[in-house]
Amino acid sequence: MDDRSAWNTQQFRNRLTVLSHAAIIMTLVTVWLIQLVDVLQPLFIALGMYFVLKPGADFLSKKGFPLMLSYITMLLLAILIVLSAGFFAYQQTAAFLDDDERMDEYTKKLNERWSDVKGLPLIGKSLLDSGATLEGTLDDDLSSMGVLSEGSGLTDAIGSLLSSVGLFFITGITVLFFLLFIIFEASLLPGRIERAYPGGASERVHMIRDQIEASVNTYVVVKTGVGFGTGVCAGIVMLAFGIDLWFTWALLTFLLNYVPYIGSLLATIPPLILGFILLDPSLLILLTVLLLTNQQLWGNIIETRWAGRALDISPVLLLVVTAFSFWVWGIIGMILSIPLVVILKIVLENIDATRPLAILLSERAPTLEEAWREAIKDGRITAYEERMLSDLQGVLGYSDEEVKLLSARIAAEYALRRGRLTVDQITLVRTGIESMSKPSKWRTQFEDIVTEGKLNVMERLFLGKLVFALDFTQEEE
Repeated sequence: MDDRSAWNTQQFRNRLTVLSHAAIIMTLVTVWLIQLVDVLQPLFIALGMYFVLKPGADFLSKKGFPLMLSYITMLLLAILIVLSAGFFAYQQTAAFLDDDERMDEYTKKLNERWSDVKGLPLIGKSLLDSGATLEGTLDDDLSSMGVLSEGSGLTDAIGSLLSSVGLFFITGITVLFFLLFIIFEASLLPGRIERAYPGGASERVHMIRDQIEASVNTYVVVKTGVGFGTGVCAGIVMLAFGIDLWFTWALLTFLLNYVPYIGSLLATIPPLILGFILLDPSLLILLTVLLLTNQQLWGNIIETRWAGRALDISPVLLLVVTAFSFWVWGIIGMILSIPLVVILKIVLENIDATRPLAILLSERAPTLEEAWREAIKDGRITAYEERMLSDLQGVLGYSDEEVKLLSARIAAEYALRRGRLTVDQITLVRTGIESMSKPSKWRTQFEDIVTEGKLNVMERLFLGKLVFALDFTQEEE
């Protein structure tokens, strides 16, 4: 009894020490993020741009371009696109603010809508209690409510907000320097890994790095493609409804798409506000339905089919990180933080020692099939993965025969997807065949046809049939 009490006391002290150290580290990180914003913000923007440019640079490199030339080509292309989009958005915004007739029309209609809102039973009473008056304009009421400073108008606030765009170009110079150095360092990283981990350890480190790069590249490509599609469709819808600054809002939709779940929804707020001012209620409802449908179509259907599964991050963690990053760095922090958290989770998933942390960051616990797919995607099963899968099998109550069929099917599917078979995949498929209803038929063909390495046509046909047979046998079980 005393030993158990002592053990519990020591365990409590150890956990308390870990929590106190974590609290100290989080406090220091927060202070650094706030105090070193001028240094860290461009660095993280450059890191995000590096991950965006990397898939294209890798593609050019495979086509025969030198590695540095591939990155420089993608960088110049990115600079051209960013400058063109930024210039067009800035010109559109400037022309909108300089159009006095249009601004007067907005002011008139906005005051009319504001009067309608103050006439609503519940909302109107709350506004009047907060300092608004029945005959007051929007600018006057917001000033009396303390939202705007005395003497300033809503258009002045909008103009002040949009004038901050110029700061982006100043920050862009610093980002460019950081990005160049990150590209240069990344090209030297393989050599450093080889020297730091010689022999067999180097191969394992390279394999982990390749897994991380492949996962991160897939995420970046999918989010960029989905963001582009969402932005283009939203821009077309807004242009059709005559929403001013449609290109600017479409560009904002593209950028905020990197914030999962809530980014695209936030981007629909500005055009809906303009639609509330300009459009009739029926057209406003139609605009709202089309924008939300576009966001759901790209975010929940196309992205899920493209990436294979939805983004698997805890919603609570997502909200905490989003709120924290917005408090520290504003909109830029919100755009940067979630992709970096996703990348961090991907890194943790691909390192055996940190994989439990990645599971804690996930929205839900992985099923046994998902765990096997995650383990076999690199073509081999490590001792840690084997132990983890065995423990998960016991927790979920799967029999050995069910697991043999499941793992064999997944190994064959990944072999077909990658176009080659590894030793571990061959072992899993061979074990699964022995658990089938008629193993002798499949065993003979497997030993005669299948070999380690790149798959030929006969091997592909055989494995395709075997996947269906294993799936059918598994359903019978």
